[in-house]
Amino acid sequence: MTDDDLFTSLNIPRVIDTSDVNFVDEFYNPLLSRSVEYKRGVGYFTTNWLRSASRGVAKLAENGGTAKWIMSPILEQEDWEALKLGQEAKHDEVLQQQLADTVRDLQYDLEYQTRNAIAWMIADGLLEIRFAIPKDDLHGDFHDKFGIFRDSEGNQLAFHGSKNDSAHSFENYEAYTVDCGWLSDRDAEGVALQEKRFDEIWSGSKENVEVVSLPEGIRQDIASLRDHEHRPYTDPEQSDNGITLRPYQREAVDNWFANQRQGLFRMATGTGKTFTALGAMDEFLESRSTPTLVVIAVPYTHLADQWKNEIAKFGYNNPKFLYGSANTQWKEDLSRILSDLTLGMGSDQLIITTHTTLANEYFRDQIKRSNCDALLIADEVHGLGSEHQRKALLKEYEYRIGLSATPKRHYDEEGSEHILDYFGGIVFEYTLGEAIPEFLTPYDYYPTIVELTEEELEDYNNLSKRLATAAASDDADEELVNRLAMKRANIIKSAENKYVSLRSVLSRIGEPDHLLVYTNSGQIDHVQDILNEIGIRQHKFTYREDNDERQRLLSNFDKGEIDALVAMRCLDEGVDVPSTKQAILMSNTGNPMQFIQRRGRVLRKYPGKEKAIIYDFIVVPTMNPTESIAESERGILRKELRRFEEFAENARNEHSARNKIEGIRMEYGIVEDNDEDTDSERSS
Repeated sequence: MTDDDLFTSLNIPRVIDTSDVNFVDEFYNPLLSRSVEYKRGVGYFTTNWLRSASRGVAKLAENGGTAKWIMSPILEQEDWEALKLGQEAKHDEVLQQQLADTVRDLQYDLEYQTRNAIAWMIADGLLEIRFAIPKDDLHGDFHDKFGIFRDSEGNQLAFHGSKNDSAHSFENYEAYTVDCGWLSDRDAEGVALQEKRFDEIWSGSKENVEVVSLPEGIRQDIASLRDHEHRPYTDPEQSDNGITLRPYQREAVDNWFANQRQGLFRMATGTGKTFTALGAMDEFLESRSTPTLVVIAVPYTHLADQWKNEIAKFGYNNPKFLYGSANTQWKEDLSRILSDLTLGMGSDQLIITTHTTLANEYFRDQIKRSNCDALLIADEVHGLGSEHQRKALLKEYEYRIGLSATPKRHYDEEGSEHILDYFGGIVFEYTLGEAIPEFLTPYDYYPTIVELTEEELEDYNNLSKRLATAAASDDADEELVNRLAMKRANIIKSAENKYVSLRSVLSRIGEPDHLLVYTNSGQIDHVQDILNEIGIRQHKFTYREDNDERQRLLSNFDKGEIDALVAMRCLDEGVDVPSTKQAILMSNTGNPMQFIQRRGRVLRKYPGKEKAIIYDFIVVPTMNPTESIAESERGILRKELRRFEEFAENARNEHSARNKIEGIRMEYGIVEDNDEDTDSERSS
C-alpha cells in the first residue's frame, strides 16, 4: 500500500459547497475508494438517496470495508405513531409493509451497477441499514446529515452539513464542514464527537431516538436483486483461489464427501452444476498427498472449452484434451499420463474427454491397467446410460461425480438404474423452484396451441385408423406399425399452422430482445425465411457450425448484434446462452431431458435481465375432436401435457398458463395423473 491509498494524500478543504466542488468526483469517490469503513446518517430510505449514497461503495467493499447507514423511513402518520409508542411487535410488520414498495422500486429505478453493488453488500453483510425514529420529547423526523470515513491506517474524516444526498440536493446550494483527524487535535476531537454520536444512535442508546433494524424480509428482498454471475467486488470471505460456493453448492459438496466421495448432483439447469463439481474436485485434490487422475467426460466437444474455462477459475490451467478432434495423439498422451501417475511422478492430472472416447476400448483398457487413484466427473450423466456408453463406467474410478438436471433416462429404466447404482445414488437435489428468483431468472410461460389444417387432419385420421388396425392384428407387423406411427408423428412435427403461430408470436413480441427459436431440421429454413421477411437479424445455430463459429455467434448474440438464434438440438445440453430473454419452442418431444435443458438455456441470470418469456407450441389434431380422435390421442397428449405442467409450475403466470392447458385436457377427456404411459412418443 502506498501513501496515495490513504486519506493523507487528499487535499480536502475545511468547508466545501456545491457551487465550486463536485461532491461525487471530488469528495465521495476519492474517500470511498480509500476507505475501509463508512458510517452515514442521513435522509430517507428512497431510491434517489440510495443512488447517490452508493456511489463508490463497490470500491469500499473491494477494500474489505463495511458501511453502516442510519436513515429515516417514509411512513404514514398512524404507522409513525405505532413505532414512536414503542410497540416492538409492530416494528417489522409496519416497516415490512411500508418499505416493500420502495424495495420494488429499487429493481427498476436504480441503474444496474448501483443496484447490484447494494444488493451484494447487503447479502454479504458489508452494508447494514437501521432506521432512526425520534420519540418522547422529539416529535419530528430523523433529519441529521453527517458521516465518518476511516482508511486502512486508521485515519478518519468526519463531515456534517445540510446536504441530504438526494438527487435534488446536487442541484441545490449545499455545504459540508469537514474535520480531518490527522491534521490537528481540534479536527481529531471533531471526528471523535461525530463518531460517538453516530455510535450512540446506532446502538439505540441515544436519548429520545429509537433505532430499528432493517426487517429480515426486506433485507432478503434487497439481496435477491443481486446478479449472481457478476459480483462487483471480490468476495470478502473467499478462499485462496478466489472461489466461494453458494450455500446449496456447499451442501452438495458436503453430501458428496459424506457419501464416500461418490454421488449424483441432480440440479436444475443454470444452478451451477459444473462449479459445484469443480468445488468438490478442488477440495478433494487439496486433501490428498499423492498425485491423482481426474477424468471429466462431456457429451459434446463444444462443452470441453467451457469446462476448461471454469477449471481455470480454480487455478488449474492445463487440462489435457483427450479425444480425436482436439488431439490426434490422445492415445499416446493418455498412456504417458497414466504411466507417470502409476510411478508416482509429477502432480495431479486433469483430462477432459467425451462420452464416446471414455467408452472407447483403448481408453478403458489403459484405465484398467493403471494403478492410480482416479476421480470421474461425468457431465450430463444420463448420456452414459446407454448399453454401449455404460461400458465407460469402470470400477477403477473409485471416486465419482455425476451431473444432470435429469439423471433418469427416458424410456430406459435399466440404463437409469445402472447410472444410479454406479454413482452411489443422488446425494443432492436442487430444483428450479428453489433457484428462482435468487439464482435463476423468473419467467412467464405461454402455451401456444396449434391445430392441424383440414387436409393435415384428414391425413392424420387416416393414418390413425391404419395404425389402430395394424397394431390390433394378431400377427402385427412391427415394422409397419412403427412406419405408420412415424408418418403420423411427422404430420405433427411439420404442422403448417406452426408458421402461422410463429408469425403471431413474433407480432406479439414486437422488437425481439435476445430471442431463441428452437426448431427441427424440417422447419429451420422456413423459420429463417420468416425472420428475414420481418426484418429480424438472425443466424442458425446447428451442429454444422464449428466451435469457433459458435463462439462468434454467441458473442454477437450477447452483444445484440444478432437479434435471434435459430437453433436445433445442439443447444439442448451445456451451451451457455445466458443473455436469452425470449424463447419460442416450435419443436419439442416428450423427453424431459430435452425440454428441461431448453428451459434452462433461457433462465440463466444476465446483467439487465429481469425476466424471461417462453412461448411453447403444442400441436393437437383439433380443439373440437370427435370421440374417436379424442380416444386415440388421449394417451399421447397426456404425456405432452406433462411437459406443459412442468413449465407452468414455476412460471410467474402459473394460473393463466394452466388454464390454457386445461382447455386441451377438457376437450380430450384427459384425467390428470402421474402414471407412465407406454404410447408411442411423438414430437411436436
